[in-house]
Amino acid sequence: MKPSDFHRSGVSRRALLKSLGVSAGLAPFLPILNASGQEPRRPKRLLLIFTPDGSADSDGPEGPIDWKPVGTETSFTLHQIHAPLEPLKSKLVIPWGLKMSARGAGEQHAYGSAGLWTGATLHDPQDGADFDGGNGHRTGWGSGPSVDQIVAAGSGANAPYARTPEDAAQETPYRTIELGVQCGQPHSVYRTIYKGDSQPIHPEVNPGAAFTRLFSGPVGDPDALAKVKAEQKSILDLLKNDLARVRTRTSSEEAPKLDAHLEGLRKLEQRLDSTVVAACSAPTQPGTSTGRDNNANFPTEVTSMLDIMVRALACDLTRVASVQLSRGFSNVTHTWLGQTVAHHTTSHENADNRDKLMAIDGWYATQIIGMLNAMDAINEGNGSLLDNTLVVWGRELGSTSHRMQPMPLVMAGGGQGALRTGRFIDVNNEPHAKLLVSICQMMGLTTNGVGDINPDSGPLTKLA
Repeated sequence: MKPSDFHRSGVSRRALLKSLGVSAGLAPFLPILNASGQEPRRPKRLLLIFTPDGSADSDGPEGPIDWKPVGTETSFTLHQIHAPLEPLKSKLVIPWGLKMSARGAGEQHAYGSAGLWTGATLHDPQDGADFDGGNGHRTGWGSGPSVDQIVAAGSGANAPYARTPEDAAQETPYRTIELGVQCGQPHSVYRTIYKGDSQPIHPEVNPGAAFTRLFSGPVGDPDALAKVKAEQKSILDLLKNDLARVRTRTSSEEAPKLDAHLEGLRKLEQRLDSTVVAACSAPTQPGTSTGRDNNANFPTEVTSMLDIMVRALACDLTRVASVQLSRGFSNVTHTWLGQTVAHHTTSHENADNRDKLMAIDGWYATQIIGMLNAMDAINEGNGSLLDNTLVVWGRELGSTSHRMQPMPLVMAGGGQGALRTGRFIDVNNEPHAKLLVSICQMMGLTTNGVGDINPDSGPLTKLA
């Protein structure tokens, strides 16, 4: 290595890797040396989760349940619909009272689905896009990108991706991953993720196909994974040897920085088995499934898809992702809860079904806490996978009787400290477009507006 390859602030990582002749194929597995020589930080991620319908309500005089947490900002009790999340309450934020930034064609299920993650208007019918948006009202597709796609299109030092989408050398195999369970055929009420105006993204709904696509390479093959591990150790040896050699002929001013890098590499080598390889393992291979509606398979498919998503994030296959569980007008009958009528139908029967609807809410919360616990159990050195991820769970309605406020939203994880957790915040009547802006900003973007309903809204200041 030539003296010109050094900077006064320390060794140029790019020059160092170039001098070693490291291939582009191995580059994603390299530890990232930072200026202080500390251990590398695992990446920041964003995960959106959808479940159908809003909180329990009645079409009769009983009205909606009041799910507002009880207590103060940092000392509160979750409502029954979120009670399964209690063990991880210190890693949650409940933003109560948001009013959905959603409008347009069709009825609430339709424009709520289109607006949940976009804050954008649902179009009237268009050429090639003419759907029943409820009660005979016709719709087209949504009119703007969803927040996950906005984040994935961005880049920067504090973003999930440092490189732009146009960069030939991407940091992950997939810029985004979209998974779902029994999400139905392409339809405005059944889609929540959008690349852009009238560009819905259809999730992969077959667990087996998702498993094959994501884990058929080194991640799912123990022998290939062992080879990757050996390559990582070999690269660490090369880096240590090269830094040790350079150490003997560098200035006294630079020496402490090189020593710090060497110490960081030694720690990385010690952590390789437990942190890098053990965390990155394939999920249990799902059973046979067509991905089509099959009520009996729904619980198993939900478990499989959430497991696949956790492992995809842990293996750094993507850093921006979404999971959609069922869809608006959900036709799932929760027979495992002793129910005999489909979710959506239950919400509009001429009866007080709020207990049944809260049981469904609790079941979904149980699935979510299972996923969050799995993420929190994965140690990434600078916190758990959950600590390094911002998870946002939302629905297309505020309540099952089609109210759009308050939205039953839950945030979890820290996004590497971007979100101060363990809080319940009352943001009554604030437009939820502000939350979408906050998500962008927590993911390192300078965005000040999302969607066309509350444009330039700025962030949700109480989240800070």
